[in-house]
Amino acid sequence: MAKKFTTGLSGSGFRKIARQIHQYRNDLTDKCYDFAEKMAEEGVSLAKLKISGYDAIETGELLNSLNMEPGDVATNGASFVIYTGCEWAPYVEFGTGIVGSENPHPDTGLANWKYDTNSHGESGWFYYKDGEWHWTKGMPSRPFMYETGQELRSKIVEIAKEVFGSD
Repeated sequence: MAKKFTTGLSGSGFRKIARQIHQYRNDLTDKCYDFAEKMAEEGVSLAKLKISGYDAIETGELLNSLNMEPGDVATNGASFVIYTGCEWAPYVEFGTGIVGSENPHPDTGLANWKYDTNSHGESGWFYYKDGEWHWTKGMPSRPFMYETGQELRSKIVEIAKEVFGSD
């Protein structure tokens, strides 16, 4: 429902309605910030649930590095950024090697992602980790952020109603 302001035809009435509109505009800006913040909080929670649902927890670094911070302030609104400081997060998200190409990310175009860039194929490759050599052919995509974004879209109206109420 639209917000309604009424007044009589007098100078004091117009000043009163101007104050009400100014206050409403300020409240709306605050609510936009709250809405963006709640969406980001929900996004971090969802991303952590998604990671936990995949076999993507080895050290806990990726899971524990998911966070949010205020982004650029938009005109009469706000934005938040969900991020991870974990350097291998893209490999978990998109997958790697021949295994990743057989189990690809739903939208590799998001990062212009390419699989098996060194043409290892079925031969795979060795890598050194924790004092030992390991062999792999890659890993499948575990698109935790992509799925988080998809699920967040379905929560927009619910969170907006919670924050904005009937405004």
